[in-house]
Amino acid sequence: MSTKIVRTILPVAPNEYSQNFVNQLARNLDRVIDEQRNPLLNIQDVPSDSVANTLELGDLYEQNGFLRIVRQNDIFSGSTSATAAVGTVTVSTP
Repeated sequence: MSTKIVRTILPVAPNEYSQNFVNQLARNLDRVIDEQRNPLLNIQDVPSDSVANTLELGDLYEQNGFLRIVRQNDIFSGSTSATAAVGTVTVSTP
């Protein structure tokens, strides 16, 4: 897939403005646009939603291939299982 790159074009500053300022602004706008088009972000060791109940507000986790953020009112109950036995059962037939 090709990406068409469009450079920002700002007019030359009039005499009332500092040309140095406008040139710096144009360079910074180009840098921001480049960063938005080609983000360099690599987040490793993101936990899955299976441990989300151990995370804190603002932590990142992965759920079904999507990156999520723990928010204030999110509820993660986790899961618990247990088995128990009481007494014995006797079945007799006549």
